[in-house]
Amino acid sequence: MAEPNKQKSLFVMVGDLSADKHTAHVIANVKKALPDLKIWGVGGPSLAAQGMETLYDCQTFSVIGIFGTIKYLPYIAKVRQTVLDEIEKRKPEAIFFADFGAVNLRLCKELRKRYPDLPIIYFISPQVWGSRPWRIKTVDKTVTKMLVIYPFEEALYQSRGVDAMFVGNPLTTDLPKPESLANRKEFCQKHGLNEDEPIIGIFPGSRKQEIAAHMPVLADAMKWLLAERPKSQFVIAAAKPMIKDRINQYIDKYKLNDVIGNRLTFAEPGENYDLMANADLLWAKSGTTTLEAALLGKPMIIYYRGDWPSYLILLAFKTIKRIGWPNMLAGYGLVPELINLDCRPEKLVKYTLDWLDVPAYREKLSKELLTLRSELGRGNFAENATNQILSILKLSSNAALGGARQ
Repeated sequence: MAEPNKQKSLFVMVGDLSADKHTAHVIANVKKALPDLKIWGVGGPSLAAQGMETLYDCQTFSVIGIFGTIKYLPYIAKVRQTVLDEIEKRKPEAIFFADFGAVNLRLCKELRKRYPDLPIIYFISPQVWGSRPWRIKTVDKTVTKMLVIYPFEEALYQSRGVDAMFVGNPLTTDLPKPESLANRKEFCQKHGLNEDEPIIGIFPGSRKQEIAAHMPVLADAMKWLLAERPKSQFVIAAAKPMIKDRINQYIDKYKLNDVIGNRLTFAEPGENYDLMANADLLWAKSGTTTLEAALLGKPMIIYYRGDWPSYLILLAFKTIKRIGWPNMLAGYGLVPELINLDCRPEKLVKYTLDWLDVPAYREKLSKELLTLRSELGRGNFAENATNQILSILKLSSNAALGGARQ
């Protein structure tokens, strides 16, 4: 049995800053209900701000693609072993995983093998519906409760016998209100733009591999569009200073320096939503950015280039036709997707010219995108997730790991 005087605790593990932010909202609510509960694990600055004891900073895992991941395998193995050792020693009441399927699902299997009665709660599902659907079997055999943030995931899991609940999507509560954002005049004055001329917001990604893959295409497309429409203006979202430095290398390489401060500028960290609200059109890297833009009703062209081994594996095992969030939620090709071979300057320019020439179509698309918000709401995601955690912790009050090692 677990030690009677042991401090009750919850182990938490997230793999990136987005999951760290969303999970922190949940943990804040859990701490209000159970102030003596110790929170510890692997996370980032948002969880640390909630008082979580951090064994490892999740920002170390910011890699993409097969080759990006391989070099981190020894480090990931070290983290995994430390986590298993600490769980054995501390005997938490439950495990709370968020996203990070490549690592967390393997930990689920090992923990379930060691501790048959340990409650494992999984928040933000791995995208089993997008590729490698066999991972649902792992979830079914290991996870106590799956808390999903897209409505179609709940039905998918339940059809396979998994106890899953749609808790709502974090973006429905995290997105700022339109009235809190800078208006077009304010935004243009700050960035030296002409509010009467078209603004294209560019979101190239937040990782160095993404910048290397996307900026040559984006730079060529900007030069091409400026030749066709000299009054076009571009604002690039720079996630952090290091990323801005890398983007500037490509601006210099493709000889775009002469338009900086005139037709080309940067949105600083924290200005992403202002940029989305005031751009006429977005060039958005596939990912959460496209969902944020959709909920703000902003027309976009989705693009992505990954390393070829990762892309070929995706082609072999993907189970959906579209990868952009607006298109998946709508159920059809609402906005263009330019993925790998299709991610070319001429295609970006073609769609951009088509949309800049037809403002009525952009307005119609904006209205359609805004309707997607209703697909993602069911109350407050953090409150719904917290209620599930508290329910499970109450059921496991006899010490979760005790039943596995009597």
